[in-house]
Amino acid sequence: MTLSEYIQMEKLIHKREIPADILYQMTSDSPDNEYMYYSESKGSLVSIFDMQIHHFIRAYAKQSQADNNALQEKLSEIKKVLEVA
Repeated sequence: MTLSEYIQMEKLIHKREIPADILYQMTSDSPDNEYMYYSESKGSLVSIFDMQIHHFIRAYAKQSQADNNALQEKLSEIKKVLEVA
């Protein structure tokens, strides 16, 4: 099941409309970059809405870890600068 299919099911189950900004990105031929993910296996950007839910979860966790590692590196650099000062 793709993220788009899940969102459509959620709309039916909860009887609530999909937020307009999400619906626009889901149905757009060219979603904004924040709704795209670089697929290493495909070698191209894919819409997160076309991803299977378990792939989306893995991609999110991978990106979160990468962001955390980058933040830790920046904090380490700042700490080194402050120790010298």
